[in-house]
Amino acid sequence: MAKTASLSSGLVTKKGQAAPAVMQDEIRVITKPTVPDYYKALTVKLDRERYELLKNRGVKLDKKSQEIFVEALDLWMKQTSAQT
Repeated sequence: MAKTASLSSGLVTKKGQAAPAVMQDEIRVITKPTVPDYYKALTVKLDRERYELLKNRGVKLDKKSQEIFVEALDLWMKQTSAQT
C-alpha cells in the first residue's frame, strides 16, 4: 500500500502570510531554446490514410507533425543533393 503524506498544522497558514516553499537561490530559470527569426508557413494536403499514419506515428514517437516533416524534408534534401 502506498504511503500517504503527513498533514500537519505547519502546512496551513493564515491568509496573507503565505511564503514560498523554496528558497530564492533554489529556483531554476527555464529558458526557451533559441529559434530562428524566420519561418514560412506551408500547407500540405494529405489523404486520410497518410494523415492518420502521420498522427499515429507522431503520438508513438512523441513528435509533432512539424518535427516529422522537417526531419523528412532534411533527409530528402540530403539524398537529392547527392544526386545532382
